[in-house]
Amino acid sequence: IDGLVDLFFDDRKVLRFLQRLLYEPAPGANFRIAWMIGQVCGRVATREPGPVADLLHRLFEASADSAASSWGMVEAIGAIIAARPDIYGAFTRHLFNFMGDPGTREGVLWGLGEIAAAKPELIRKNTPFYSLFPVLNHDNPQLRALTLRLLGRLAATEAGLQIMSLQYDQSPVTIYEQGQPVETTVAALSAEATRNLHSNQG
Repeated sequence: IDGLVDLFFDDRKVLRFLQRLLYEPAPGANFRIAWMIGQVCGRVATREPGPVADLLHRLFEASADSAASSWGMVEAIGAIIAARPDIYGAFTRHLFNFMGDPGTREGVLWGLGEIAAAKPELIRKNTPFYSLFPVLNHDNPQLRALTLRLLGRLAATEAGLQIMSLQYDQSPVTIYEQGQPVETTVAALSAEATRNLHSNQG
């Protein structure tokens, strides 16, 4: 990551190169590459926030274009916002809008979870996050898991009973943290989210 940051200051095309990496079809590559992009952009933005804002606009355009593949685009948006919520936090509500597309739902939930870890009030104040509560009952365990991760980080006591109701759901899932796959279960994420709710109350 240090090398990529240094390279950017020599050649501004680095961010476009990183965006092209998102078309890598390998499973999970979108999360790894998105996290890396977020880290690079977070550092670059300290000196030059403009090119990163331009990249965000390109990522949004690519995600909105149904003719273009949006692999990893919304994940990268979430990772960039999470890396510098002080600069790019206003983009959070636009990311949330992609929840309406089944093809980008998983990426949006992962990205919102990244932002929630960095600055949860951005989601609480700028999105209708409570509309995500029904996703806890979704047939897809990956969506249940990512919603638990997000709501736990938001300390969403409003969904406490629904979060606890998944404490026996042993569905296996893979969640990407800092670019690396973590094997876990919906039940484990329910327990973690519940702990976050209680620690927030304390």
